[in-house]
Amino acid sequence: MSRLGVDYIIVGAGSAGCVLANRLSEDPSCRVLLLEAGGKDDATTIQTPALFSQLQDSPYDWSDRSLPQPAMYGRRIYIPQGKALGGSSSINYMIYIRGNRADYDHWASLGNIGWSYDDVLPYFIKSETNQSFVDGYHGQSGPLVVSSHPQLSPVTQRYLAAAQEAGIAYNPDFNGEHQEGCGPLQRTIADGSRCSAANAYLHPVRGRQNLLVISHAQVTKLLFDNHRVVGVQYLRLGIVEQAYASAEVILSAGAFRSPQLLMLSGLGSATELEKLGIDVKLDMPEVGKNLQDHIHARVRCELTQPLTFTALSNDDKAVAAGDYESTKMGAYASNFLEAGGFVKSRPDLAYPDLQLFIFGNLTPEYPEAGSTNRHGIALTAYVNRPRSTGQVTLSSADPLDRPRIDPCYFSDPDDLRCLVEGVRWNLKILYGQAFDDIRGMELSPGLEIRDDAGLEEFVRRTASTTWHPTSTCRMGTYATAVVDPALRVNGVSGLRVVDASIMPTIASGNTNAPIIMIAEKAADLIRNG
Repeated sequence: MSRLGVDYIIVGAGSAGCVLANRLSEDPSCRVLLLEAGGKDDATTIQTPALFSQLQDSPYDWSDRSLPQPAMYGRRIYIPQGKALGGSSSINYMIYIRGNRADYDHWASLGNIGWSYDDVLPYFIKSETNQSFVDGYHGQSGPLVVSSHPQLSPVTQRYLAAAQEAGIAYNPDFNGEHQEGCGPLQRTIADGSRCSAANAYLHPVRGRQNLLVISHAQVTKLLFDNHRVVGVQYLRLGIVEQAYASAEVILSAGAFRSPQLLMLSGLGSATELEKLGIDVKLDMPEVGKNLQDHIHARVRCELTQPLTFTALSNDDKAVAAGDYESTKMGAYASNFLEAGGFVKSRPDLAYPDLQLFIFGNLTPEYPEAGSTNRHGIALTAYVNRPRSTGQVTLSSADPLDRPRIDPCYFSDPDDLRCLVEGVRWNLKILYGQAFDDIRGMELSPGLEIRDDAGLEEFVRRTASTTWHPTSTCRMGTYATAVVDPALRVNGVSGLRVVDASIMPTIASGNTNAPIIMIAEKAADLIRNG
């Protein structure tokens, strides 16, 4: 068994891990080891924006499934999570959304000093090179390139017009002064290629002598010296190896696998661990609990004109592929998610609880339904701040077994109410005058379904995750919190968690940008002791 010694070990080369590897290795005297269970991220399907739909259930995805969901007719919901350098930022849809100011002010109000919006905004700015906005909300010198679509398609132009017909005010920048409204989306695409966390933060610094990246290395347990974590054990190509950290071990394995590794190492609910024969290091009942995720439903409609990409002929796609190969422009340089909105399910809310966006192609009704080769669109809505919470638990003491993921979708009935309102918003947009000249057959939910009971049944039958799991190692100052506001694991030393799992509550929007912000802030917390 080989043994490796460094200052910092980072477990997981996803969005947070790539940021930490870059920032911590800026000090040439600091030795950093980054361990990733997956492999390289150089596949054409990863780097070409338009091919993102081919990445789910691929070798670059953990291909997780939930436990059967009682409120969704016992369906097991597919929850993609990246398994490659870049993690989920290498397989996601590349939408750049930061969340709402009130999300972070709420974190601070819970006692997490230093995590208010004014505290975290500098880290969003630090991370970003925004190619469209130059103001006090955006950066121009960060590693992550954030770009706008060069031009909006005819379908998207109709969408924005119809949304304004429906009473949604135009908002040019969801990451600026306020979030509510409809407008164009920004994306993490640079020069026609995906700008993942790996492309932004990791690959540019791979030549640093003090940074070692080992892929195909699945960490199986933490190594302790009394109540201090001193290293990790990992499996690489069938060989068990160990690495030791003189400063800290940092878990950035995501909302499923960071708590899984804590529990496998004896940090979790004592009752649950003892049942599996795992020696309890510390009774931490909240590890794996408080799971939150955004859940969505789609309104789908055929178009009477050939205005979408995926239903083009193979010959037309071949021409577009050739153009992309030579220019890195055109359809293959797009993620087809050009516009969206943030709205309220009830007028009395302080800030939006629904996110809307338009897929510029006709997607399946739900992931298990298979592909759709027709010209059409899908109007998606998801619940920004779900009240339902679930949990991640161990299947067994075997570290190679998958964790048991139970989001408990719709266990709080208000989430169902909220998502039905999201469907109604999208129907209102679809039937706006702006779509009259191209609107074809409504496929989902169907013209016959408009009453509350019918829409609730439709949502239960078709809703799926937007794959934003968070909060399973949530931050807090109360006795049972998993990590403190400096992201140190309570009750042990030498160990932090830095990823989506530390969010006290889920952010109102796509989670990749918030995770990058968390890691930027964590790097300063770590360097400052």
